[in-house]
Amino acid sequence: MDERQTRIFDDLRTDILTRLVEVRGGIDPAYEKIPDLVIREHFNIVLDKLRAFLATGENGSYRRFASRYMAIRVAEGFGAENLIHTIVAIGDIVAQVARARLDPSPDRESFVRAVMRMNFVNARMLVAFLAEDLAERVAQRELLLRSVR
Repeated sequence: MDERQTRIFDDLRTDILTRLVEVRGGIDPAYEKIPDLVIREHFNIVLDKLRAFLATGENGSYRRFASRYMAIRVAEGFGAENLIHTIVAIGDIVAQVARARLDPSPDRESFVRAVMRMNFVNARMLVAFLAEDLAERVAQRELLLRSVR
């Protein structure tokens, strides 16, 4: 993302955060019960990671964040697949806010394309996490089955 797109993200951040809080139950039903101040802080952390990913294109930090976030969600009793929906929904909201708040322009379209590309990369990364997790569980199951025989 170039400097203009980073500036667009920063300019829209308050509106994005407001919209995320408004529709949080649609992003993840568990978010509906979380108080506004707490969920705002949660979304701010996610937006920080998304901004860094958009600004640099480097997904190492975001990958580590997503991995930890997925582990926490699973420990809370939520299916890891909910994470894909949640992260993609957040990216979609970023794009929706941009389309609603900005006049049509090449900068707006470039920004929205970058967000959609990020969403695609994030979804692929999360599916890879799930595949790795599933492979580990299958291996553990096989090991347990062999030890029982």
